[in-house]
Amino acid sequence: MKPLRIFLAFLLLFSLTVLAQDKPNFSGKWQLDTAKSEFGQFPAPDTQTNVIDHKEPDIRLKQTIKSEAVPGGEATVDRHYTTDGKENVNEVRPQQVKSTAKWEGNKLLINTKLEIPDGTIEIKDSWELTDGGKQLLVIREFKTPQGDQQQKLLFNKQ
Repeated sequence: MKPLRIFLAFLLLFSLTVLAQDKPNFSGKWQLDTAKSEFGQFPAPDTQTNVIDHKEPDIRLKQTIKSEAVPGGEATVDRHYTTDGKENVNEVRPQQVKSTAKWEGNKLLINTKLEIPDGTIEIKDSWELTDGGKQLLVIREFKTPQGDQQQKLLFNKQ
């Protein structure tokens, strides 16, 4: 009976290791492909670069956007997420935003809420690696007091 218990314990540990390795790693420098992305009613940026440092469960994102729609023509924002479903608070300009991130299969789901004078904005992101890890697909849904929007953002690994 003891060898069976040892075997089952080994099998369980092996299964957990395989499951942990099954999650994609988003680390890298990612350039937005504006031609293959869909921005909905939002203006497309001139460029957007995301630098991601992913050491499970921590994700650090440095996002730089160049656009005429951004004050000064360029903005850089740093964010931190954890994939354990715990709430993370980030400063985006003078605004505090609260996010939670969790895995759903190989997709990372990030839910963000921020308060504006007109009410609450909810942003739901789904991150997924495609093309053998060469592309990062972000599907973004916005729920705002003015209505709902959706974007499809495709990033190429640099």
